[in-house]
Amino acid sequence: MANNKTNDPKTRAMGLFGFVSASAFFFKPYWKQVGIILAALLIQAAFRAFLPIGYSQIFDGAIAHSDTAYVWQILVLLSLAWAIHLVAGLVQDRYTAGVGARVLNDFRLRMFAHLQRLPSSFHDKRDSGDLMSLFSNDLAAIETAYLRAMPTVLFSFIVLVASVTLLFVIEWHLALITFACLPIALIGPRILSGKAQTENYQRKNSEAEISAVISENIGASVVIRVFGLQKLRLAAFRADLGKLATSAKRAYVTSSLIGRTSSQTIQLLQIGVMGFGGYLSINGHLTIGSLVGFVALLLNVSNAANYISSAVPDLLPASAALQRINEFLDARAVDLERSHDVDFPPFSQIRFDKVCFVYDQSKLMALKKISFSIPAGTTVAIVGPSGCGKSTILNLILRLYQPSSGKISVDDIDLTMISETSLRKQTSVVMQDTILFNSSFYENICMGNPEIDQTGLEEVARQAEIHEFINSLAQGYETQVGEWGGNLSGGQRQRIAIARAILHDPALLILDEATSALDSATEAAVNETLTRFGRGRTVISTTHRLRTIIDVDLILVVEDGRVVEQGTHDQLLARGGTYTTLWEKQSGFSFSTEDGVAEVTPNRLMTIPLLSGINEDCMKSVASMFVTETLPADRIVFMKGDRGDKFYIIVRGTVEVQLGCEDDGKQYSRLLQDGDYFGEMALLERVPRNATIRTLANTVLLSLSRFQFKVLLDEEPNLRKTIEKEAQLRHGAV
Repeated sequence: MANNKTNDPKTRAMGLFGFVSASAFFFKPYWKQVGIILAALLIQAAFRAFLPIGYSQIFDGAIAHSDTAYVWQILVLLSLAWAIHLVAGLVQDRYTAGVGARVLNDFRLRMFAHLQRLPSSFHDKRDSGDLMSLFSNDLAAIETAYLRAMPTVLFSFIVLVASVTLLFVIEWHLALITFACLPIALIGPRILSGKAQTENYQRKNSEAEISAVISENIGASVVIRVFGLQKLRLAAFRADLGKLATSAKRAYVTSSLIGRTSSQTIQLLQIGVMGFGGYLSINGHLTIGSLVGFVALLLNVSNAANYISSAVPDLLPASAALQRINEFLDARAVDLERSHDVDFPPFSQIRFDKVCFVYDQSKLMALKKISFSIPAGTTVAIVGPSGCGKSTILNLILRLYQPSSGKISVDDIDLTMISETSLRKQTSVVMQDTILFNSSFYENICMGNPEIDQTGLEEVARQAEIHEFINSLAQGYETQVGEWGGNLSGGQRQRIAIARAILHDPALLILDEATSALDSATEAAVNETLTRFGRGRTVISTTHRLRTIIDVDLILVVEDGRVVEQGTHDQLLARGGTYTTLWEKQSGFSFSTEDGVAEVTPNRLMTIPLLSGINEDCMKSVASMFVTETLPADRIVFMKGDRGDKFYIIVRGTVEVQLGCEDDGKQYSRLLQDGDYFGEMALLERVPRNATIRTLANTVLLSLSRFQFKVLLDEEPNLRKTIEKEAQLRHGAV
């Protein structure tokens, strides 16, 4: 959720005056336009302030002496002044709108530029919905303040000062009473402004939390639907709305009290002045015209105070919004062009020396004193179980994070001292989830080199084997790919990413599970393209599919944040260590891309504890009973509570095991990949599943039904006893 900082003393200190002074910085580049706006406001305020003097002259100078000509002179002058006042108002509206729009765009541009330079650690800790709220809700509050509230406050303040000054000209006794009572009208707002600022800041954070929840639900819509979490999420959202309603109520009530205390004091003052003024007029100390003018000026004072107080509810949220934006802009960004940085060299070696890394939000050590070196031109694969630290190593090489300790060097140059701009120019990345922008094929590919011409663009598309597909479309390279590339298949998105990488012509190519989400046929084709493109370059990849890395120059085996083995495929198999275990887990399977049929060998089945007691002849029968099931991503295999009737082995793909909620309400889950299995207890008894299984990528499963297995057990009584004994040891498996 949003990162609340309501106890930050800077938050409480800003207030309305802080907001106005901080805003002056953003208006400084437009001082000429601001000068015109101020001049227009002065003209309007002068008309409003001197209009009561005109009323006074009509009563005392014209009506009292029955001078019709003087009445017309005053009316003509007032009409001329009104026309000038009207033109000034139109000028003010035009320039206020123009300057306001430019200032808001300056905000957006500055915030967006800052967003591009923030490190990955910032995004790890900040919700995307909260960031979206800065650009939407918070900027909207500031826009309202700049275009409506601040001109109103400034105009009303000028009218207030001018009117109070003229009150002394007309009748200083009444003016003294008015002037003495005005500070009373400011006491309430002064007392309440600090509390109102805090309440509005809390309200802004509550709104940001709501935005974060909505953003999260949109992104997780499939998960919410397939797991039936609608009621749970709705209940949580209702609770968040309750918090927002409470903070909004407090903010509104406190802001309203500021205006109400001021306006009610002014109204009480009006009653007193009217009574005393009437007394002075009756006793000949004040003319009727002066009393009318004084009352009209007093109404100016009252209206000005009311306008100022009515603008406060718009200024307070804007002040809180500006505080949140300033906190965002104060977040430490990555300096892309430090003067002391060196260019990324044509390197001969990348070296990790006792590197440790801790993610801020988890406080758990993801990498523990890992050391290895990668010579230039080497193809390297990093393997290991899910969550072992593979992607963290890539993130450190890409300098998306900094090591917590230890050193990463490129030919003895500390990676942190290399210019990030030059590092990016010589590095390309192809990830599992390809990020495409909602624009054309041309624009998405050209991000690798914006200066490329059409001929060069088509050549790299041919190398990525995507040109023919693009050329077959009606609009060719100008065809829109859709949001996140939604109009394309997974393989097509990956080929766009490869074309982008080819166009970048990198010295260092990073592949982060680049093909794991693809089907077998597409994976083979994309891997062939990547292999061809990677020749002569340094290629570092992470993968859990070991058959794709048999020919790489170096394999790093990572387990629990440590590099436990390194060498070639043959060297690691000869050691019989962790890599051998991983290899054997994924061995014993075959899959035909032509007919979509998978098979498992009897020897591989014997490594499964529940089936380990079956003899070789029976195991051949068991192996023949398995049926191939091919499932797309985001497909439920079975739900928690379903009656178990099948046992599954993952031939290729990734599934998520949702085990339930912990005490803090967070879902606890784990991943299973190639060679893993689940649901074995269903072979013996039809008990409810104790977890929900969902595919995260295109997945090929081998399934064995309880009915078929039961026929085999009925024929082999001794086999049943062996398996039931093993089942007692395996009790509780999903």
